[in-house]
Amino acid sequence: MEVDPAGRFLVDDRAVAAEVRETAPGRSWLVLLGGAAHEVVLLGREPLRLQVDGIEVRASVPDARVLAAGRAAGGAASARVELRAPMPGLVKAVHAREGDTVEESEAVLTLEAMKMENELRAPARARVERIAVAAGTKVEGGALLVVLVAVR
Repeated sequence: MEVDPAGRFLVDDRAVAAEVRETAPGRSWLVLLGGAAHEVVLLGREPLRLQVDGIEVRASVPDARVLAAGRAAGGAASARVELRAPMPGLVKAVHAREGDTVEESEAVLTLEAMKMENELRAPARARVERIAVAAGTKVEGGALLVVLVAVR
């Protein structure tokens, strides 16, 4: 996670629509999203563990560079990315099916959490290998939602 000079989250070099104030360098942030304030604390990096408003969340950060490496290797070393729930919520919609190819930034799943709908997007062009949830499913933070595999 990076914070740009204006205090916004940067995801794949794109600013996320939230105001972020770092309260302890590299350790905790106040995230203002949709008029509500949320405290995010980094608990551990391997695997990534966060505390969001007092609730511990395990997070997965897909890295488009990992997927690109899998494409460059001709798929021999399959680059696999797991999309996980960033926090507890309700799966509102699944926008892809197993076997589908999704393009970079394409919405794969919509998760409602803290009265906000969050679209989980493909970090790069990939094939949907597995969908672990269905619309209407309540999930805990860190729950596996979708598995993607890089494609050319």
